Amino acid sequence: MSGTTTTRAGAGGMLGFDPTDPDFQQDPYQHYRRLRESTPVFRSPAGFWVLTRHRECDLVMRDERFGYPSPAATAPDTPDGTALPGGFADQRHMLIFMNPPDHTRMRRVLRDTFGPRVMRSANGYIEQRTGQLLDEALHNGPEFDLITALAHRLPFGVICHLLGVPEHDHLMIEKWAQDYLAGVSPSFTVSQANHQARDEALTGLNDYFLALAAERRRAPGEDVLSRLAAAADQGEISEQELLGTCILLFIAGHGTTTNLIGNGALALLRHPEQLARFRTEPELAASAVEELLRYDSPSHLSIRVAFEDVDLGEGNVVGAGEQVIAVRGAANRDPDAFPNPDTLDLGRTDNRHLSFASGIHVCFGAPLARTQGKVALGTLFRRAPGLTLAADRFEYKPSLLSRALEALPVTTG
Repeated sequence: MSGTTTTRAGAGGMLGFDPTDPDFQQDPYQHYRRLRESTPVFRSPAGFWVLTRHRECDLVMRDERFGYPSPAATAPDTPDGTALPGGFADQRHMLIFMNPPDHTRMRRVLRDTFGPRVMRSANGYIEQRTGQLLDEALHNGPEFDLITALAHRLPFGVICHLLGVPEHDHLMIEKWAQDYLAGVSPSFTVSQANHQARDEALTGLNDYFLALAAERRRAPGEDVLSRLAAAADQGEISEQELLGTCILLFIAGHGTTTNLIGNGALALLRHPEQLARFRTEPELAASAVEELLRYDSPSHLSIRVAFEDVDLGEGNVVGAGEQVIAVRGAANRDPDAFPNPDTLDLGRTDNRHLSFASGIHVCFGAPLARTQGKVALGTLFRRAPGLTLAADRFEYKPSLLSRALEALPVTTG
């Protein structure tokens, strides 16, 4: 099948689907399906590639001939002039934007940093914090916004706990993290003001974590920042990589888990027969989280660049230096990889979803996100057995990367 198709105006012509369409924001999967069935390997008029089948998406993320663009690389422009990947110059010291050998080195350091003692502390905090947040939400009920009350506050608190951020600094850090994300996330609403706020937020985060790292050097603890500071002092990572890791934990670790909890709760509430299984069959807890990740993925895109010419088959050759967008959200609904892909089945066993990517860049925080999703959703539906949706339509944040609810109003009855 050819890698070209009829050029359409605006965003639809750029990507093969139109993320500015309100109908797309409500249900992107029908749009993904049409593109996957007509032109699964789509070469944009702007010169980048869009992949919607599982096999090509998985190949691009696993194949060493693909990686991340260099910080100076120019990204393909969206119709409003916004760089599609966005912010690579700021993100060059973050693990997920590194290529080997730096990626290999950083991943080894982080594996050692997030040792068993740190993870036990995180797991205990997750259970305790989930109970506290639900106590508050249910006390203030019967109606509340699940995103604000639980899905956002839990993972944000977990990252603060891991880094040892004092509670009185949480609101300040949260504001910086939100401003940073608004300025680097590919969307069609990013303005010059967003970019200015992003730069100010980055400066604030850098200065804050430099000062906090200095405190940890004077009085080390068992938190992640103390371990990162020690790694920097031993020459295993640079000071810039220490800062990049701190910022990345808030960007990737926080938002993805928020979306997992929010999208997962919405999917269960819309499928009462599966929710009944979730409540009555505790042995499904692990496969349930994997299926919720597949069914409505927290993030939908991965961006790579070809280091050399790569033949994807069917006459589609990605040229060296060309960028590729792997639409993981579409790949997760590919019928060649998942029987009955549009059906939510918590007992699905062969679930090779790409929600956390794959290959060497598979999400480092995936186990932590899975734990939070399992504990948060399990506790929520145990504590609030009569929980129902308090709206019929839900708005999503206008981002090309993530599938993020603005709010999820629910009621206990």
